[in-house]
Amino acid sequence: MIHTPRDGREHRPETVWQAQELYCVCRLTYAQVAKELGVAESTLKRWGKRYDWAGKRARIARAEADIRADTVMARAAMLKELLKSRNPLVGFAVAKLEQLALEQAKAAREGRVAEARAKPRRRISSPAEAADALQEAIEIKLGRLLADPGEVDLKAIKDIKAALAMLEELRPQGTDKKARKGLSAADVELLRRKILGG
Repeated sequence: MIHTPRDGREHRPETVWQAQELYCVCRLTYAQVAKELGVAESTLKRWGKRYDWAGKRARIARAEADIRADTVMARAAMLKELLKSRNPLVGFAVAKLEQLALEQAKAAREGRVAEARAKPRRRISSPAEAADALQEAIEIKLGRLLADPGEVDLKAIKDIKAALAMLEELRPQGTDKKARKGLSAADVELLRRKILGG
């Protein structure tokens, strides 16, 4: 089914379901979803009413809270069982549950909990595009650090400083572009992965 808003522009069904995912699962506002997908807020609100996004959002939030609570209770029960039985299989299960808990906590600190879909990788084919991608990566990393000052440490500061130095190398220096140093797109992509941890 193609959705046709009042301006006559058609939206593919995938757009509706992407919008639903961003609103219900990622818990973005209508304004944020509109910015992300390029769909008018009024259109999103109509879809939200038609498909009961508010209800779905509440049910998903409740299910996620239940899963987190059940996971904590399972961890506690498994740890008690391990202390009582000293069974290596239970120990392995406890270790896996603890590893999962640590990964979830790290994701929450980095603001990745609600990521429902990965953005497509940016194509980098020139030093200018590499610089733009690196600048975006630095801004994201810096935003995460500022959002949680407890995560700021010497290594994070050094990483940001090194990234800024690389960004400076990529940007044109004066008018003589031949004298300008530059990094390859592969170098920038490697640095971006290192900075973003992905």
